[in-house]
Amino acid sequence: MEPMLSNIWELYGLKENPFSTTPLLVKGGTLPIESFVGRKELLKRLLRIFGSKGGSRVLVCGDTGVGKTTFVNYARNHAWQNGFFTPFKEIGIQPNWDADHFILNTLAGIHATAKILKDRPLSDDILKKLETLLEIRNKDFDAGVSIMGFGANYGQQTRGGSFLPTTALEAFFAEVIADIAKNTEKDVILHYNNLELLPENNITKLFNSLRDLLQTQSVHYVFVGNLTVKSAFSNMPRVSSIMTDTPIMLGNLQKEEIEKILLIRMDKTRIGADFNYVLPYKPEVLETLYELYEGNIRDILNSLSTAITEIVKEKPVVLDRTLIAQTLKTVVERRYLTDLQPRAKDVLIEAIKHSEVTNSELAKNTKIARTNISNYLKQLETKGCINLRRKEGKEKYWAIDPKIKWLLLTEGDANQKTITDY
Repeated sequence: MEPMLSNIWELYGLKENPFSTTPLLVKGGTLPIESFVGRKELLKRLLRIFGSKGGSRVLVCGDTGVGKTTFVNYARNHAWQNGFFTPFKEIGIQPNWDADHFILNTLAGIHATAKILKDRPLSDDILKKLETLLEIRNKDFDAGVSIMGFGANYGQQTRGGSFLPTTALEAFFAEVIADIAKNTEKDVILHYNNLELLPENNITKLFNSLRDLLQTQSVHYVFVGNLTVKSAFSNMPRVSSIMTDTPIMLGNLQKEEIEKILLIRMDKTRIGADFNYVLPYKPEVLETLYELYEGNIRDILNSLSTAITEIVKEKPVVLDRTLIAQTLKTVVERRYLTDLQPRAKDVLIEAIKHSEVTNSELAKNTKIARTNISNYLKQLETKGCINLRRKEGKEKYWAIDPKIKWLLLTEGDANQKTITDY
């Protein structure tokens, strides 16, 4: 007999998981954009940049899980309410992109939002031209086709191939932006995510090729990435010289801010205004998780969500420090530690003690030969226990997956952080 599927959150008086790690959206979403809390000064700074008519280029960066996408989406929502056009969905940059991919995917994002608006920001002829371009982009077609009046015929193409010169795409992009700016009398805001997915040589090649496009009039470009991306931009003089401001650096939220966010989420996801909800955790749990993750909201949300979904069956359970420690440590053992070689486990336990650690440091501290360390790290990476955080010369810096930190949870004093024997 297969297990029954049920919405365990209904047991708490909730419609769905209040601990979802999905970023708040510019428009729509179960959790409204008004659920945003904090970052007031940084928000003012970004909105001032948007308000400087003519365009801009800004980098928003910080560690994984601090809420970068939600921060930018909240700022974009504010700008949207003030007449700016911005695609509802952020644009996710992919590792294999070149300038053509960048332009075409940006145009696709603009089109996806423009076509669902009652008051469309694009003139009919530009919208039709854009739709034709995107349709051809996704089809195979034969010779003899004049593409949207660009005045050129092209031979047989394959799906995903480049069918227009980059200069023609750039010119059309500028035409689309100018049309939106004319019709709305406001600038356009474009939000790009996932820059950390680009290898350093790829990000250099891509952004150097985009330098002129990034200075298109009436466009505010917002790029979001981790601290490695900040370093990469600093190493591109041609690109860093045209950035409007220094990077906007996001750190972790204060504990009081996260407490407020969680209570807002509980209220916004409850079944109805005439229903009460059951808070799934005691205050000591949030205190413990905040300390464990130094305020990283994504890791805190994921820990709460995992613990609840692991233990709740037919009635609501309120997590205390002991219960969440027992539950999450069991999850780590089952998902990650099974079948690990003993020495690989030693390497993992040592890695937990560091925010990031190199092969040579691990070899020194564990008394394991460096050649063997590399093999164990490969095994741990395959199992999802660790990730390569950055490279500096020939040295690799590793960081454990945040879930491995559940091994540090204790059932007693919240401030006591010791690793039990495994």
